[in-house]
Amino acid sequence: MYHAMDLKVYKRRKTAARKTPPPAELLDELVTEILLRLPVRSLLRFKSVSKAWRATISDPFFIRSHLRQSASRWRRNPSLLVTPHALNYVLEDEPWPTTFSTNIRFYEWHASEPAAARFAMHGGDFRGEFNSVCYFAHCDGLVVAPTDTNVYLFNPATREAMTLPDSDRNKMYRYDVEVCPPVGLGRDPRTGRHKVVRAFYRSRDPVTGVHDMGMEVFTVGGDAHSWRQTAADPPYPVAEWSTAVFADGALFWVIEDRGLDRSPQGLLRLSLDDDESFSVTRLPDSLDPALDDCFNLDEVHGELCLTAFDSSSEGSRLRLLKIWTLVEEGARWEHRYSLPISAMVHPVALLPGGGEMMVRAGQYFCRYDLQKHELATVCTTARPRSLLSLGEKSFISMSYPTPRAWSQLLVPLLIKKHRQTN
Repeated sequence: MYHAMDLKVYKRRKTAARKTPPPAELLDELVTEILLRLPVRSLLRFKSVSKAWRATISDPFFIRSHLRQSASRWRRNPSLLVTPHALNYVLEDEPWPTTFSTNIRFYEWHASEPAAARFAMHGGDFRGEFNSVCYFAHCDGLVVAPTDTNVYLFNPATREAMTLPDSDRNKMYRYDVEVCPPVGLGRDPRTGRHKVVRAFYRSRDPVTGVHDMGMEVFTVGGDAHSWRQTAADPPYPVAEWSTAVFADGALFWVIEDRGLDRSPQGLLRLSLDDDESFSVTRLPDSLDPALDDCFNLDEVHGELCLTAFDSSSEGSRLRLLKIWTLVEEGARWEHRYSLPISAMVHPVALLPGGGEMMVRAGQYFCRYDLQKHELATVCTTARPRSLLSLGEKSFISMSYPTPRAWSQLLVPLLIKKHRQTN
């Protein structure tokens, strides 16, 4: 009898145990782990599921964690974000084109589909708003397009676009000169906030041509929808029509040394943390002094790279292209690669395995075999089957957030203030 009663009690307890739901904390952690592995477009839809999901997906910690997950997926299927700079027509003898198309589009290239690039986002047609475009700035999936009139900000993952507010600090119009002010885009390493930085000109020395230059900052998603001036001015002017490269928590520009009494032989560095201080990063000691103004700056896997030809190979069919990387928190340059090659290329990313490097050569995207020293074209913007037809001439801007891939970012371009209800 007691055995039968014990068996009934055991069955009731077992049934009750099966019906007991798991702790709420465990469910929340499981949901968060699932959400972290979803693409941005799915997360944007899932915000409307519940207030709890909206709060989770909008949380800055979740956004940073999702960015890290997005970047880690690059190792399995590398992807690149490509933005063709198309000309409507060509004017001969222009130092920089003034006939750029105002139609901005973004394309996504995957290593698993190397012969084609998929359409990612139509940034917009800004007809009549600008004539010239400078090289785009990229960081964590955000893209800044600097022009001779406005600065535009895009998030291809969320398909958001905005025109940054005007500023009255730039006085270049006094000299009847159209120019794209130097611009940069990066992330504050302490707060995780993204910042757009733009140079402005107060005056120009009529004898030396040296500009009295300042810098202003726009914080993406900040409460103040306006530019604010940095506490200190840059110690040296930066080159016109230049776009900064973001790496290791700072922006780097090429210094404009024409008219200066003495060249600083370095790069202008702006730290994006709280103090936003300027400094000068010296060029590599092994860089040929004759080539101290003939180099390219790029970001590869979060590190700043400087690329320049070795002058000793000048005149040869294959010249030696050297690539240095800034290491030890900006304290030292490390000579990392030497590529026997016929033309200048921009390093983009090391493909999984480390034996091949993606490079950009003009309108061509190529793989460079680091062991065999062979260059193979992957696709080109001049072929409609690969990207799109651009006519006679095109300029390409492309970049890949850490690690030089298109990492989809959830961050909104504007903070929307919701009315609170009781």
